[in-house]
Amino acid sequence: MDVYSTPAAALDKLVARSLQLPPEFVGAARRALGTLAATLRERGGRSGAAGPEPRVLKIVKGGSFGRGTALRGGCDSELVVFLNCFKSYEDQGPRRAEILNEMRAQLESWWMDPIPGLNLEFPERDTSSVLQFRLVSEDLENRMDVSLVPAFDALGQLSSGVKPKPQVYSTLVNSGCQGGEHAACFAQLQRDFVNTRPAKVKNLILLVKHWYHQVCLQEAGRGALPPVYALELLCIFAWEQGCQKDAFSLAQGLQTVLGLIRQYQHLCIFWTINYGFEDPAVGWFLRGQLKRPRPVILDPADPTWDVGNGKAWRWDVLAREAGSHSDHRCFLQAPGSPVQPWEGPGLPRAGCSDLGHPIQQDPDQRTPADSGSLSAVRPRAGCEQPSYPAPSPSETTSNALSMPGTVSNLSQIPPKELDRFIHDQLKPSPQFQEQVNRAIESILRCLRENCVHKASRVSKGGSFGRGTALRGGCDVQLVIFLNGFKDYQDQGARRAEILDDMRALLELWCQDPVPSLSLKFPQQSEPGTLQFRLMSTALESWVDVSLLPVFDAVGKLSSGIKPKPQVYSTLLNSSCQGGEHAACFTELRRSFVNTRPAKLKNLILLVKHWYHRVAAQNRGGRPASASLPPAYALELLTIFAWEQGCGYEGFSMAQGLRTVLGLVQQHRQLCVYWTVNYGLEDPALRKYLLGQLQKPRPLILDPTDPTWNVGQGDWELLAQEAAALEKQACFVNGDGTSVLPWDVMPALLYQTPAGDLDKFISEFLQPTREFLDQVSKAVDTICSFLRENCFRNSPIKVLKVVKGGSSAKGTGLRGRSDADLVVFLSCFTQFTEQGNKRAEIISEIRTQLEACQRELQFKVKFEVSKWENPRVLSFSLTSLTTPDQSMDFDVLPAFDALGQLGSGGRPSPQVYVDLIHSYNNAGEYSTCFTELQRDFIISRPTKLKSLIRLVKHWYRQCNKMPKGKGSLPPQHGLELLTVYAWEQGGQESQFNMAEGFRTVLELVSQYHQLCVYWTVNYDTEDKTIRDFLKRQLQKPRPIILDPADPTGNLGHSARWDLLANEATACMSALCCMGRDGTPIQPWPVKVAV
Repeated sequence: MDVYSTPAAALDKLVARSLQLPPEFVGAARRALGTLAATLRERGGRSGAAGPEPRVLKIVKGGSFGRGTALRGGCDSELVVFLNCFKSYEDQGPRRAEILNEMRAQLESWWMDPIPGLNLEFPERDTSSVLQFRLVSEDLENRMDVSLVPAFDALGQLSSGVKPKPQVYSTLVNSGCQGGEHAACFAQLQRDFVNTRPAKVKNLILLVKHWYHQVCLQEAGRGALPPVYALELLCIFAWEQGCQKDAFSLAQGLQTVLGLIRQYQHLCIFWTINYGFEDPAVGWFLRGQLKRPRPVILDPADPTWDVGNGKAWRWDVLAREAGSHSDHRCFLQAPGSPVQPWEGPGLPRAGCSDLGHPIQQDPDQRTPADSGSLSAVRPRAGCEQPSYPAPSPSETTSNALSMPGTVSNLSQIPPKELDRFIHDQLKPSPQFQEQVNRAIESILRCLRENCVHKASRVSKGGSFGRGTALRGGCDVQLVIFLNGFKDYQDQGARRAEILDDMRALLELWCQDPVPSLSLKFPQQSEPGTLQFRLMSTALESWVDVSLLPVFDAVGKLSSGIKPKPQVYSTLLNSSCQGGEHAACFTELRRSFVNTRPAKLKNLILLVKHWYHRVAAQNRGGRPASASLPPAYALELLTIFAWEQGCGYEGFSMAQGLRTVLGLVQQHRQLCVYWTVNYGLEDPALRKYLLGQLQKPRPLILDPTDPTWNVGQGDWELLAQEAAALEKQACFVNGDGTSVLPWDVMPALLYQTPAGDLDKFISEFLQPTREFLDQVSKAVDTICSFLRENCFRNSPIKVLKVVKGGSSAKGTGLRGRSDADLVVFLSCFTQFTEQGNKRAEIISEIRTQLEACQRELQFKVKFEVSKWENPRVLSFSLTSLTTPDQSMDFDVLPAFDALGQLGSGGRPSPQVYVDLIHSYNNAGEYSTCFTELQRDFIISRPTKLKSLIRLVKHWYRQCNKMPKGKGSLPPQHGLELLTVYAWEQGGQESQFNMAEGFRTVLELVSQYHQLCVYWTVNYDTEDKTIRDFLKRQLQKPRPIILDPADPTGNLGHSARWDLLANEATACMSALCCMGRDGTPIQPWPVKVAV
């Protein structure tokens, strides 16, 4: 069955007799796969699972069996099961394992009734993304490896020959997936692309695949060969360009395909039958794909999958085999003359080594950049990609690693393309990483075997060890923990001698280095460290290695275990400089970063790429990197931004970058630290940390070494560049709106010392005068509109407009521009009418607002209500002169129950009697009492309102926590609880902020006993009110009655338990702790009136 020994004229017989599957095996396999598909459809894919069962939308048979290119002996088949529970590409990952387990159970149940002529086998090792099994003929001559793949139905019900919508592919390239990660979603298109070809083309594919398998047997162990599917596509390409006839010479076809393989370094093949350049996102992505290292062979159904992948596969092995047997019988015609390959565009030509790829398959395939010529993306004969030599360590610092010149301009990349930009241009070469790992292991083995200074263990740090290495250049720390060092001080005395010995061993190692890598020693610039560089000229990459012999301060810790406090107290007692012994904590530092989600590390790469671009600038005749903070500071800042603003894996890369840039611009207020490895328990460490927190900002403490303020350096240039980048295309969404950052402050309440809470409120929570003026102007504009423009041609009159909400009470938070405006209308003559006519009134106000937008010089954006009878009209107002600023409004129509009540006046008891007789739900008509609610707060001392702001800020942070079922108590309830705490605690206009905050937290933690109410607006003199209040106060705790509306119990039916848990945690934090570590004492306040 050897191809080479078969005469050219006999190749057709070879295929028919020896390569095509036997009909009996084909029939048995079809019956087996058919019955399995029917079983999966009937049972939905998850028989017996809790909750609604996913429904099978369709099942597509793929693989070589589905494409009609299955070889005798061994072949593959893919059953792609499209399920309705997957609504996007991203949905497939989290639920796949659970679904596959259920499918396996169904598979085993299905085989209880086996197919005659077949046996079922499961492999010893299965993959996490597919369910694999094998069908084997009874004579053991043929086998089929079957993969069951649950997938998202990206294409829907696509008719034969119809091109998918561009959105299918723009969504795919914007999903941030790995190349070919979601290829199964396009199995139908892949199958049809091959299966519709003439039978003889599929015979050529069988012949080429048979040749390929012969090469695989000969070259086993020489590295990964390209996937056989790449050769299927190569056969189709050769036939399309050189023949396109149903009847042809298999020898000519084989000769042509092998000629293409020999010139693999020039291959760039793609089709536009399913996707093209019309969509901007897909077009941008395709241009990037066509610039990848050759060979490039894009899957015709999935543009993210470069089947040729010049960086990954050993095409050189196939090329060597393809060029070594041109004189064999299969390539000789009957008279002995050689078989000539096909000729055509993109096919090999005599005397020319350039294929001229990419090939123009049709008019649509020409890229927009070509302008009538393909030379813009076509490699010329003998030309390589431009080379960018790496600088030596003496020419740069660890802060400013040079970036390859081919990297695109970050500022011009659309937000949805950032994931692809990172994957294609920032991630390091896996091949280079493997080379470096091998070199490091070899170096360490050399030191272990030959060095007289014995090590307990070695740790890999730096960006390489933390998993945040950029393409082109990165750094790695080889930290060698020596048995001879008994404390921190031991390191200094003997380090020079030890490093000399190690350098001598490294120079010896250089005589037999890892292939493809070279080692160079730069001028040594860091005392106590041996520096060298490992370089790969071929991959245009290098790594700067620092070898540090250190004291093993931490010892071997299990994952997640905190070091003993003595480790850090000993460090503080060593009188070291800040970060002097940071290398002793390398393992902890690596774990802190390396255990983060992959996408967060991708965000770190993006931030570092931006940082290195800034660092490469020259300012005043010297590189900016000379004064900038270290890149590691930006890594920590990125982690901080993600933890506080997001915390989950599926986030927007543009939002994350925007958040980090915002924090960079607030560098003068940055106070960032973690207590995962050290904390406040040890008195000496607590005292030291409090001292660190008093130092000038920015303060970014290393999470493993409290003596190292990583934030030291000049942040001004970074802040300027961050502000400039925020205005660029990378932060503009497809609809023209700006990408919004996460809600992250440059310092955390929990980490603020108790004595600094007033400063914290002033710096971060108190609105600025400019902000308050902006709010006031916007509110006045809408109030005037409501009084003068609404209901002009209607009998309905606006009686008054009352400002409510935090902006009216004087308790608003900085940056929180929202306002409640209650419109009291003449058409409401009693409480119940308010509910009946509300929808009609809200519709009228909206119509008038839309009509008056230009006149108001504002743009109005309405929020669509999910309720049929909404109680509020919500909209945002954007100034036409300053479109980057907006304010949110809630307009609420209401019955004027109070009338013209003077300041400090008390409502008539009849108002509350009518309310009690009218209401059905607690607080149903609370908007009618907005004036009383506002006045209850606004008259309080300024410092009490500052305390309210602090409590509201804490509440908002709690609201970010996962809650499960139910919602937290209303924020207004916390405002009232704060007023109650102050009233019962002494009513001083000047008080200790930490004590006030601690008191409110104490009350929250005792929520099950709370009973709080006031009698400033209603009391027990009227019998109806008295009886009602008695019933209210007998209800289950907590009870917090609205002082303006006795029907409103703000403590009822809410998750106070969650808030109490957060309060308990906060009471043990630094913000509630004295400098001596003792808890701040609350005011003596009763939990019930």
